[in-house]
This record gives sequence, C-alpha cells and structure tokens, in this order.
Amino acid sequence: MDLLTQLDNDIDLLLKIMSSSIAYISRKAKHAPLPDSTIPLTVLGKTEAVSAVELDASISELVADLVDKADSIREIIEHLPTEASLGGDTELQHQLMAMQSELQTVNKSYMQLSTQVDSLSAEVRELLGLLTQSHSDARRWLVDQLDAQCTPAPISISATDA
Repeated sequence: MDLLTQLDNDIDLLLKIMSSSIAYISRKAKHAPLPDSTIPLTVLGKTEAVSAVELDASISELVADLVDKADSIREIIEHLPTEASLGGDTELQHQLMAMQSELQTVNKSYMQLSTQVDSLSAEVRELLGLLTQSHSDARRWLVDQLDAQCTPAPISISATDA
C-alpha cells in the first residue's frame, strides 16, 4: 500500500475513533449542570452512566488510542517525499520529457513490429495457399495415376470368340 493511501486510511480511522469516543463519553457520562450556570440540564433520552472510575479508565484508553494513531500518522508524514527529495519542478519536467521520449520510441518500435507482423502474416497466408494448391495438384495427379492403373483394358470381342 502506498504512503498516501495508508495516510488516508489512518486519518480516517483517527476521525472514527474520535467520533466514537465523543459518542461514548456523552452516552456514558453522568450529566450535571456546570457550576454557576443558569442553563438548565436537558438530557435527551436515557443515559447509560457508568462510575467515574470506569469512565476515567475508558477515557484514558481512548486517549492512548488517539495518541498511538496520531504517532502513526506523524511517522507516515515523515516518510512522505519532500519537494527537495523530488528535485523540484525542472527536474520533474526533465524526467517527464525523458519518459515521453522513451514512450514515443517504444511506440515507434511497436508500430514497426505491427507492420512486420502484418507482412509476415500475409506471407504465411500466401505460402499456405501455394501449399494447399500444390497438395491439391499432387492429389489430383495421384488419383489420375491410380485410375489409369486400375481401369481394365477394353475387351474386344471378336467374331471368333462369339
């Protein structure tokens, strides 16, 4: 898997972990109004509150997962090529021109080989036609020879035999 795909997958996973973490914490935490707040507490639906110790342990685990995934993403980013390692625009343009020239050379070679294949194919068809004609002529000659040998000589009936 290339680095950009891996980076995309890891960022996507990090966002899913964060989203799940927020949903988990809001679902499992005990809701309480903020100190000195005049806004009343409204809880939509039923909460599945867990103990504070269990929630702290879950939050610590979620934070550890987020930090691990962030470190993984940071490591991938460090391995991505930089502009300096790519050599800049002029070097990339020279490489592209060299590749294009090589592609044109290969394409010319392909066209020549394609023409040669067509020529050889026509030659093979012509030779096959000659071979078929020669085989047919030889067979006709052989049949004529066998017919000449197998044909009985005409019997002449003379008046004395009758």
